[in-house]
Amino acid sequence: MTENSKWWRLHHFPFALFLITMLAVVLGGSIRIYDAGESCPDWPQCFGTWGFDISEEEQEAWWDANPDEIDSRGEDYRYTVWEIFLEWVHRFVTGIILGPLCILQCYIAFKRRKEMPAVYRAANLALILVIVQGIMGMITVMYDNVPWSVAAHLTLAMALAISLLWAWVRWMDAANALPEWMRLEKGSSSRILPRLYDLSLSTLAVLIFGAFVSSSSGQNLACNVGSFEAWPLCNGNLFITDAANLAYGHRIFVIVVGAWLVWNLRGMEASSIRKFLHAGFGFYLLNILLGAAYVLTWDDFERILSLLHLMFATFAFLCIGFAALLARNAVFATSSGEEE
Repeated sequence: MTENSKWWRLHHFPFALFLITMLAVVLGGSIRIYDAGESCPDWPQCFGTWGFDISEEEQEAWWDANPDEIDSRGEDYRYTVWEIFLEWVHRFVTGIILGPLCILQCYIAFKRRKEMPAVYRAANLALILVIVQGIMGMITVMYDNVPWSVAAHLTLAMALAISLLWAWVRWMDAANALPEWMRLEKGSSSRILPRLYDLSLSTLAVLIFGAFVSSSSGQNLACNVGSFEAWPLCNGNLFITDAANLAYGHRIFVIVVGAWLVWNLRGMEASSIRKFLHAGFGFYLLNILLGAAYVLTWDDFERILSLLHLMFATFAFLCIGFAALLARNAVFATSSGEEE
């Protein structure tokens, strides 16, 4: 790094926390695809210890001492060290690294709250979300990864990511370090901001719906797997009326939101906004193909495709959400409520 380089400066601290948050999302997705969400049955410890190298004999002894904590797999199931490690390192990244760094960010923003009040508010929100995430993680463990808790956990992670990106944009703006490609014209940004909010919430809803489906018992197999009867058809049918088939409902919702994305790309002015929308739609389209590959190649590439499916859906939402943040910055940065 040269002395004039801006990438080592403090205004990039929120972006570093954003990257750590994305690592936590990857780890959380890995926990789900390895079905390791119950591999540490207690919280914040793991089988009564602070480590992850827990033998089958130690697990059996802990179950004998804590029969009320036996999870959905039964008292005879034993977790591998790898499964326990995934849950353990996820807790380590969020609780030991991300949490304290969010406290540090909040402290720095507090010291500069008069010069950059929006950053201070975003930093406070990020800290609150990290704390709530820890509580939700505890609830998820206590309730053995019920679908609503998994979906809520992912929703909070996305809210944290967006709050950190907003702190990053506002901090750079306050430090006069906002790059040219992030500077947008206020009038056009004001016109499209409501549409960007709609698109962000729509793609987030697709992401959360998918998390709910993937964590619901039997839904991954609800339309069959391994043949074209499973995709693009569902059990060999184009239309089904089974209200309990969340997987089919998810597919319909994906198509509706995809059409909404295409419609809103029409007439969008050539700018960073349009580029991020195109990137978001690209990830969205690729994710549809990944979903198809996941169903059609079941058991061959199930785990890696499932993780990629989660990450591409996350990238689609974050691209569109970041476009909304840039437009919001252009609209409100000089308003009475956001002036820094």
